[in-house]
Amino acid sequence: MKYELLNSLLPFLEEYERTYPKHQHPQHFAVWLARQTSTEEQVANKETDSGPEVTEATEIQRIVLFLNRYMKSYAKKALEVSSLGNLDEYLYLHAVSQAGGLSKSDLIYRNRHEKPTGMEIIRRLLAGGLIAQTDDQEDRRSKQLHITEYGQAALNQVVARMDFVTQLLSGSLNGAEKLLLLQILEKMESFHQLLQAKTKGGDFEEIVRATRG
Repeated sequence: MKYELLNSLLPFLEEYERTYPKHQHPQHFAVWLARQTSTEEQVANKETDSGPEVTEATEIQRIVLFLNRYMKSYAKKALEVSSLGNLDEYLYLHAVSQAGGLSKSDLIYRNRHEKPTGMEIIRRLLAGGLIAQTDDQEDRRSKQLHITEYGQAALNQVVARMDFVTQLLSGSLNGAEKLLLLQILEKMESFHQLLQAKTKGGDFEEIVRATRG
């Protein structure tokens, strides 16, 4: 046997293992391969003098924006029975509950917010009695945030509803498709996390320079 098909698959296998070393299930590879070869065909068919990247990047932006709006819309309806005003307040309260205690800076970073935005969300949770702050035993200049009994009760009231919202967002994707999407999104988020750290405090031109190396 010449194993021509297997030989043709080897470059894809190498790329998949290099890109996703923690996901070595054949089903996941099959989904990734189908999307990979489909994408290559689309690029070949759509390539123009201006290149396909601009259109594809615009479509990614549009879809991510729409998904964010869908998520906020579902969350708003799910939170109507609680004292939580929006998705951000829920995510902050949930993070404090899970961690047992967090500094303000850690909580804001976990949610990838700018400091003024994060501080405003924390202020609302404090004012609503959902969280409380105490002095950090290791750093007196810092405060530790903890969930209150009232905040935990408010969280418990909606956590099942918000879990449904989380499942709803992935729509009709099956297990393998969810994993593939997660891999892609993790790669995107990692890129932006590093870029934000590299250009923190910089202007737009610095971001452009950082991306162009």
